[in-house]
Amino acid sequence: MFPEFRARFFAHNRTGNALTTKSAGVMCLLALTAMCSASFTKTALAQDYTGAVYAGTDDGQKNGLVAYGRRADGTLAYIGAYLSGGAGGRLNTGGRIDPLISAHSVLNVDNRFVLQVNAGSNTVSSFRVNKDFSLTLISVVPSGGFGPDTIAERDGVVYVANVDSDGVYTGPQDQVGDIDAFELNRETGHLQEIPGSKRQLVGRPSDLAVAPNGRSLVVSIYNAGSTAISDSAANAELESFAIVGRGFLTPISAITSTPRNNDQNRNLPSAIGIAIRESGGHAVVVVTESREFFANGQPAPVSQFQTGSVSTFDLNNFGSLRPISLDVPTSSQITTGPTNTSTSSCWISFDKDGRTFWVVSASSSIISSFRFNDDGSVEEIDSRAATGVPVNPDAANPAAGATGFVDVAETENSDFLYELESGTGTVDVYRISSPDSPLTLLQQMSTGLPQTGGVMGIAFIIINPADLREGQ
Repeated sequence: MFPEFRARFFAHNRTGNALTTKSAGVMCLLALTAMCSASFTKTALAQDYTGAVYAGTDDGQKNGLVAYGRRADGTLAYIGAYLSGGAGGRLNTGGRIDPLISAHSVLNVDNRFVLQVNAGSNTVSSFRVNKDFSLTLISVVPSGGFGPDTIAERDGVVYVANVDSDGVYTGPQDQVGDIDAFELNRETGHLQEIPGSKRQLVGRPSDLAVAPNGRSLVVSIYNAGSTAISDSAANAELESFAIVGRGFLTPISAITSTPRNNDQNRNLPSAIGIAIRESGGHAVVVVTESREFFANGQPAPVSQFQTGSVSTFDLNNFGSLRPISLDVPTSSQITTGPTNTSTSSCWISFDKDGRTFWVVSASSSIISSFRFNDDGSVEEIDSRAATGVPVNPDAANPAAGATGFVDVAETENSDFLYELESGTGTVDVYRISSPDSPLTLLQQMSTGLPQTGGVMGIAFIIINPADLREGQ
């Protein structure tokens, strides 16, 4: 999220050793991790919970997930901590606020499995959800690139995006990534690479989403327009691909809401979160835009981050994109700086009605509510539905004391919203009364999460433990 810093990777990240791990070594690692996980896990009383929330630690030494049981009143109770068998990483250049600059680094699959990226070890982990909402690590596989940061899944095919293909870069501004596909065994939870599925991207990916019809996949490109990468990415805030086989992609189109060197001198989109909704018989891509690059393609300092925004694009049956509603700001007035406006708009969560959604802004620590119209356009409802402590660009340490709102997950009935604070290592529990009303803070849960910050990724599941198959 802070492109003026410089990224630093461990030596094994640059050499790619994690991509050539021997199967015997992986098996030993899994066994050791399972034993370690068990030693840090408390017994859950599953009958007391109506679901669970899983938050990612993004720990640079021992990444993993912290599990919380959800009570009927929305509040959380600590269940346990589970190691992923990999290492987390700070792909944002080293800061603890929004360390991956991505959405869906932790993903719920069918309320039976949870997937997590390990950005520091270039791997992806799969966990099985047990009857008591605890987790069992099933597999750890190489991601196929450097810095995996986001995951999507459809019908047992898992797509993983890596921020960079060769591991040689100075920061988010010159990262150019790729997508690799994997088969998820929906009986066991094991992951296996699909050979030949790698697809190169034009820039740095931040989120992936598969269309409702399953025929196309859309990628958000954070550094589209950056002068540090190819001009082919200048108009590629979103890239769309046709899914032509299990895990195989063919490029279809690229589009942006705001071109480089635009007359309005508007910062470039810096697209992150994606949701694809069906409306009027067609699919609409809703994307959050964090506005962290100047109009000329240079990375902006935090003080010059502009008011974030949301744009929408029509996605036809063949995967082509067409603009609908562009650059709808998350504040009534476009200005600069996280202490003055809602900057770094990154994550998105739709209510069950499909007509309202929430946008989370990281550097300003603000949650906003929006309305999604029948024609695919959007409009803001409340620019400050919830607030935290913003990054202060004038301070010696801008992130010190900042809340750092990041990932968000919502319950199936849209009664509660769970938001992860990357700056403090806390899960905030909010009650949703209506999109027209501010969110009500019910609880702040930090048990099990690193209090040094840098946490990333959250997933919510709703499940009846009795419905899980015997042995889980």
